[in-house]
Amino acid sequence: MAKFLTTKGTSYHLEQIIKNAKKELVLVSPYLSISKNLLERLHDAEDRGVEMTLIYGKEKDKPEETQKLQDMQRLSLYYHQELHAKCFYNENELIITSMNLHQFSEKTNREMGVLLKKDEDSNIYDEAVGEVQSILSSAEEIKLRSPSGLAAAGKAVLGLVGAFADSITGVPNKGYCIKCAQVIELDSKRPYCAECYIKWAEYKKRTYPEKFCHQCGKANKSSMAQPLCRACYEKRR
Repeated sequence: MAKFLTTKGTSYHLEQIIKNAKKELVLVSPYLSISKNLLERLHDAEDRGVEMTLIYGKEKDKPEETQKLQDMQRLSLYYHQELHAKCFYNENELIITSMNLHQFSEKTNREMGVLLKKDEDSNIYDEAVGEVQSILSSAEEIKLRSPSGLAAAGKAVLGLVGAFADSITGVPNKGYCIKCAQVIELDSKRPYCAECYIKWAEYKKRTYPEKFCHQCGKANKSSMAQPLCRACYEKRR
């Protein structure tokens, strides 16, 4: 059952969501301001092998803040100009709140929030996650790292492995067009084949209903905003 949170409760449960994340951590906040406490928690999550996504808005160029995240290999950073939502979740719990991320360690403002547990509030949890995925699909990725040294070498090796896989399967990262099910490259930001994309681009309605899952190709209600069926989405989390 959903739980109402005051300022103190929101701060506490936000920290718990970060601490208890085992597979996935998503932080959505208009303001990018990384406190020492938050940075330490994110590094702990990185050490546990958690895949992290941080979406922010307002001011795009934040070199002092992005510099703090440079060495985090498991964190992806995105910018969305119209972002005003505040939502934080891991694979089990989710908070929707008025609290910005940079305030969670300060505990000075009067804030409110709602805590949801996936096993108790699965419908609301899934709807909130779906909305975050929609925001993410139209957000701009901010590159934190450029390949160099061992990283570049590793990328080159991966490229050779990928080329070998392509020679066997004939299709790299196999996916499907969500309109016609034609086999294409798997890329959730580009789930249409070239011909169907031209048709979609005429109106560019991100929620326009389509017929197939981009990953498995099975008949399923999908869209540019949500190209994967629920089963495939859960596997990728």
